[in-house]
Amino acid sequence: MRKDIRLYSLSFVIVLLLSFSLQHIPTKAASTTIMGPSKLTSKQMGDYVLLNEVNPRITNLSIYQLAELYLEIGRIEGVRGDIAFAQAIHETGFFRFGGDVIPAQNNYAGIGTTGGGVKGAYFATPEEGVRAHIQHLKAYASKEPLNTVLNDPRFHLVTRGIAPLWTDLNGRWAVPGKGYGEKILQLYSNMSKMTLTIPKVDLQSVHKLPVAKLIIQADVPMLAPNGSLHRTIKKGEQIRVYGVLGNSYDVGGGYLVEANSSKMSIYIGRILIKDSKTNMYKPDGTVYRTFKKGEALRVYDYDSNTYQVGGGYYVKTSDKPIYHVGRLEFKKDTVMYSPTGTPYSTLKKGSTYRVYTINGDQLDMGGGYTIKYNKNEMVYIN
Repeated sequence: MRKDIRLYSLSFVIVLLLSFSLQHIPTKAASTTIMGPSKLTSKQMGDYVLLNEVNPRITNLSIYQLAELYLEIGRIEGVRGDIAFAQAIHETGFFRFGGDVIPAQNNYAGIGTTGGGVKGAYFATPEEGVRAHIQHLKAYASKEPLNTVLNDPRFHLVTRGIAPLWTDLNGRWAVPGKGYGEKILQLYSNMSKMTLTIPKVDLQSVHKLPVAKLIIQADVPMLAPNGSLHRTIKKGEQIRVYGVLGNSYDVGGGYLVEANSSKMSIYIGRILIKDSKTNMYKPDGTVYRTFKKGEALRVYDYDSNTYQVGGGYYVKTSDKPIYHVGRLEFKKDTVMYSPTGTPYSTLKKGSTYRVYTINGDQLDMGGGYTIKYNKNEMVYIN
């Protein structure tokens, strides 16, 4: 009998919570604007897609590069790039396509398609497709001029500013479109629940060194351990990051900065160019420019084929640039150990060396040779 009561009580709570949730979704949706700063990171956005579709059918770039394009172009035009990405998820079925539009069109929003086999607009590159999508949203949501070169073939067919809210797209972007905006916002809500992570960083349970660095692009608050405002971090500052806590970056000593992709970017290391024939590539795979030997670039993520250097641009790993997470400047002579753990040589006071990986207080100086971090004897720079 008691078991039945417990089950009944649990069912009642679940129903009550669902009822509360459903009652409040329209209220929130009714006030969510198309224009505004993005909140999510490309890592959260890409991870959410891959959670639902392991092989998204997009051309010439990764899902994280596509997410970066939405954030960057959205930032330039003042459009919520993260929610626009949720709309693209809805329109393409997690980039499976399968309807009238095919992946080669780079048309992530169904621009120009009306069903019945009408394929709609074609865009030469993913960047052009994202730009057209963001511009089409701006046409609906704002009367402000474009900040990027017009690429939306239907921009002038929209009554400017007629749909400032995502729910205003119901019956306009999609016909009949009942619940269209709400579905997009639900996808965004699901996406926002993805755990904040730092690409290619596995945090130790106890770590003394920063694992990444924030580049602040607009003023943001830094919160003290008690949750109060400690200070405002100004545009242009660079802040060390030691880990993550919820949807915030741990910037040391219990101080936090809430993640906001429209106001900051985070990089995890650098590459040093060894070969003057090394190229930087655009997201569509064409060459953007060629480097000179000795140039260094920030790295935001990497895989076996590419180093991501910002905005979807990349350098190929096959060009063998030197990737490192930081540098050490020695204040005292310091022993370096061989891969077997025996003393190998002494690194002299005043010298500087690159650090390739961090494992607790063990710093890999290359080839498995390590030193033990001691803040009194060395300065770590990331």
